[in-house]
Amino acid sequence: MATTQTPTFGTQEWADLLKAKLNKNPNYKDSAKMWEGAFILEFIAEGKKLNQDAWIWLDLWHGECRDAKFLSKREELPAPFCLSAKESAWEGIIKGTINPQTALLGGKFKLYGDMAKLMRFPKAAAYILKYLTQLLKNW
Repeated sequence: MATTQTPTFGTQEWADLLKAKLNKNPNYKDSAKMWEGAFILEFIAEGKKLNQDAWIWLDLWHGECRDAKFLSKREELPAPFCLSAKESAWEGIIKGTINPQTALLGGKFKLYGDMAKLMRFPKAAAYILKYLTQLLKNW
């Protein structure tokens, strides 16, 4: 049985796969059914895996990821929320050596936007992190 290769991080093909994974999961759809607003995931380059910063823009609306794309700069598309971290912190989440909540409370991750709103959707956030982890497992 042939294995499929994960698209390269930073490509539209990779963003499309993240979007598809979210949209195929009925549990994500249910957990995010009241969510409205775009979200940016910011990867700050440290020269390990990334030579320049990367931004993934997710258009999330009532349990659907309507669009996903990499941006050339953070301000390219508006988003009321941004989760930002250095690539080493993202790598720690992906490898399971850093707890996401601890990283956020400890300042390794910075959240821009309404924290109270975000905290009402922990399961939806966990699904997004789950698929990021799957797609970046060999990062």
